[in-house]
Amino acid sequence: MAHTTFSGDSMPRVLGHYSPAVGSGNLLFLAAQGGIDQETGRRVEGDFAAECRQTIANLRQALRGCGADLTDVVRTTVFYTDLANLEAINEVYRETFPADPPARSAVIVQLPGGMRVSIDAIAVLPD
Repeated sequence: MAHTTFSGDSMPRVLGHYSPAVGSGNLLFLAAQGGIDQETGRRVEGDFAAECRQTIANLRQALRGCGADLTDVVRTTVFYTDLANLEAINEVYRETFPADPPARSAVIVQLPGGMRVSIDAIAVLPD
């Protein structure tokens, strides 16, 4: 099946050689986003929850650049560096997805650039 890559000024910055989003059929696969301030290119200042909120904001920007939104997300994977931050992730998810949250996996990892969280997503493109 053919696929479409999405990139450009409406998408968050990429930090390597990859597409920020790829569509295939009605599915959209989003590369992991971190808590990078799109204006400065640096990790957002503040606590873990602030970084998590910026990460979600970057996902939202990528989704909108593809004609979708957070309500279209069906699955996420959260990569984070400290198990102690799980409740903050849950708090941000309750704010972001108040009803019918997507399926989610969470993995403890080491992330580059001092990032503490990164999230990728799969969404169903609206008709």
